[in-house]
Amino acid sequence: MKLRHSVVIRRPIAEVFAFVTDLRNETRWQPEIRCVTLEGPIEEGAIFREERVTFGRRFAWRFRITRFDPPRAITIETISMSAGALPYRGSRRFVAVAGGTEVIEEGELALPWALRPFAPLLARLSQRPVRQAYARLKGMLEATPELPVRIAARRVAA
Repeated sequence: MKLRHSVVIRRPIAEVFAFVTDLRNETRWQPEIRCVTLEGPIEEGAIFREERVTFGRRFAWRFRITRFDPPRAITIETISMSAGALPYRGSRRFVAVAGGTEVIEEGELALPWALRPFAPLLARLSQRPVRQAYARLKGMLEATPELPVRIAARRVAA
């Protein structure tokens, strides 16, 4: 099942990239995510664990960052998961546009055969929390005159 969402945020690309790719910030703008634990610095090859509640159920994944290209893209893929979770592979791309930065998330959940007939319904159901999360991110970043020191201090090549 393929997923796609984009949003334009009125902030410079380096700031948006730094905030979004600092995975410790995920819980601040994605209410479904309960915890993100990094197993090293955020870079290509790094591994992190994510716990979230989706459709009222708690799931956990371990992901590997397969591409880290500041300030243009980050790509992740599942390396393990809890029972009932679905493998995910996705990317977030960052594009400088007039007045800010477009963040484009594209991903794919590997549905088991039994769920594939329900892919259109599941895609629609999953879009609402994604739209809400990105609206929250946009609101947070556009309302904050300066990003937190640990984020603003992280250098990103333009």
